Amino acid sequence: MSSPSTATAPSPITQSGRPLVSIVITNYNYSRYLRAAIDSALAQTYSHLEVIVVDDGSTDGSREIIEAYGKRVIPIIKVNGGHGSALNAGFAASRGEIVMFLDADDELTAQAAARVVEAWRPGVAKAQFQLEMVDNRGKPIGLRVPPFNGFIPNGDIRDRIVRFGEYPSSPSSGNAYARAALDRLMPLDEATWFAAAEKPLVFLTPFFGDVISICAPLGRYRIHEDNDSRLKGRHLEALHRRLSAVFFVPETICAVAATKGIELDPRVLGSTSRRIKLRMASIRLDPKTHPIAGDTRLKLLVKGIRASIREPDLAIKVRASQLIWFVVMAVGPMSVVSRLAAPGR
Repeated sequence: MSSPSTATAPSPITQSGRPLVSIVITNYNYSRYLRAAIDSALAQTYSHLEVIVVDDGSTDGSREIIEAYGKRVIPIIKVNGGHGSALNAGFAASRGEIVMFLDADDELTAQAAARVVEAWRPGVAKAQFQLEMVDNRGKPIGLRVPPFNGFIPNGDIRDRIVRFGEYPSSPSSGNAYARAALDRLMPLDEATWFAAAEKPLVFLTPFFGDVISICAPLGRYRIHEDNDSRLKGRHLEALHRRLSAVFFVPETICAVAATKGIELDPRVLGSTSRRIKLRMASIRLDPKTHPIAGDTRLKLLVKGIRASIREPDLAIKVRASQLIWFVVMAVGPMSVVSRLAAPGR
């Protein structure tokens, strides 16, 4: 088995002008989904690629599944160290000029790598594509993420991130990174990024080159009881974790950015409508356990209105819907609030 502590990646390899693509699958106790993820990576129509599978100390039989693939994948079996540790190990073992990180509970379509390479150009730091949302059985639920129904990031988007603290971005499995950009950010600090380790990669790679957005579903994003990918308003533990865990706190991203010479304002990152929605849902559902001191419904209502007006490229219908959401969440009865704070809202 490969060891992350000793793996040394050679220089990026090209083949007749085609870049090598590395698909790095990270897994922890997702044996029930792991085969589908590996099979989707091996089924790519783009042939100049390598598939690396990192198992982060699973105890559910994942290791046997990985071993069954033999030499078709590059296995890395390691002790549990968290998401950042798994990404670091996979990246260290990879050789590709383009690197894709695939969560073991997600899948890629067969054309994903080919479409990324087709869209790639010099100076790109990250390409992103839509993911079709599916349930735990793989059945589509009729949504794509990101929806790309407003601003579609293409080119240099640094100014937008600095000014507004966000941009429409895909979850971890919907991104492909230039190795040169990842070299600026990795290895990640494994203590800080024990979970949600894709956040600094998604958020900061645009400062090292252009972004390309592909408006097509090139993967499947699985929603199930074990992941934490939605606003789960009725599940306060998950909601509070999103608000208080160090890897979700704006100051953490700003601190990482500062080490790379990037100036970001945590007040801007903390005032996006998405984050204020989380805070409003939390304080309405259970104000006694709300983890952010100083928050009140009135303060969050004002912040939510300002964010909905300030954030660019929102369709009028979306902007109006957000404004109504914040008003109703601030003053509405709990019977309505509990529905608005439910998953998927």
